[in-house]
Amino acid sequence: MIFDIFKRWRENAGAVSHTNGKPRAVAFVDYEHWYISLDNMYHIKPDIKAWRDEITSKYDVGDIIFFADFSNPSLRGEISRIREVSNVIIETGNTSSHYKKDFTGFIMLDHIYQKAMSQNDIDTFIIFTGDGHFSSVVSFITSRLSKKVGIYAVRDALSGQLRGTASWAVELPVQDEHFITVSKLIFNNLKYLEEQNRSKVKKSLPTFWGTVDAVARFNHIARNEISDTMRTLIERGYIFQTEQAVTSTAENAKKNASDRRVAAKNDKNAAAGSNNADIKTGVKNANIKNAKNVKSDKSEKAAVQNVKPAEEKNVKIICVRWDKVKRDGMVD
Repeated sequence: MIFDIFKRWRENAGAVSHTNGKPRAVAFVDYEHWYISLDNMYHIKPDIKAWRDEITSKYDVGDIIFFADFSNPSLRGEISRIREVSNVIIETGNTSSHYKKDFTGFIMLDHIYQKAMSQNDIDTFIIFTGDGHFSSVVSFITSRLSKKVGIYAVRDALSGQLRGTASWAVELPVQDEHFITVSKLIFNNLKYLEEQNRSKVKKSLPTFWGTVDAVARFNHIARNEISDTMRTLIERGYIFQTEQAVTSTAENAKKNASDRRVAAKNDKNAAAGSNNADIKTGVKNANIKNAKNVKSDKSEKAAVQNVKPAEEKNVKIICVRWDKVKRDGMVD
């Protein structure tokens, strides 16, 4: 039966009509992906109307079909908002008491395949999901049916395979220009530091506040603006912090003082035995030496106490996921 449908679809090829000059499209929305990923990662709700306005400005959109397990209390409360843009809502809840598998993806795939095989007047399929399991249907539509497939997904929750298969992909929320501008300043600083460290024996470690101060001072930007952007970059997975062990100033001072005490003790022993013919003189010399050593030890202890200790033995340094940064055009 599928082959008969495909045959009729081929026979009707070229029957697409455009009454308003826009490509005709249909949209399928995995609302679980959109709502839950956006809430978990960015703590915001989907702007359904803004998204609807965006796709309808570019396409003649027929149906916008929403899929989700609305038995979830949070998702159930979204139904009224969804109805403001579409009345086509598919409940994917699993009512079986034996199988707890999430059926949203399977049900969406079935609807997409049916629409692709039975309706030839669609130029572009718009799918809102980040799930890599949709790569097969996307490849089928683009390769076998010669149609375009656009993907919308929550930023940082989009499968790389799905992105590579689609005709185009958009991640939401879209990053504003100012955020990108400040981020580029941060990444340019970190990139410069990495390049400088290649030729240095003593490396400069990029810390959170060190980077904030350097970027703010060099570019004349408020520190809080840089720090806020840095935190957002960490939340979105562009950079992360990892601990690296360093030897503190206090530890070096203590080690040097210990070495001097050992050397002084050896000198004392040598002095005590240098004149066996005159034990009294030897004892006297040893006592003088001991007095000097005690005084030296006290001075060394005072010096160690006056050394400002390092704030951390394990320093948190900034690491960059450069592949992600370059992919999103966040560095010059």
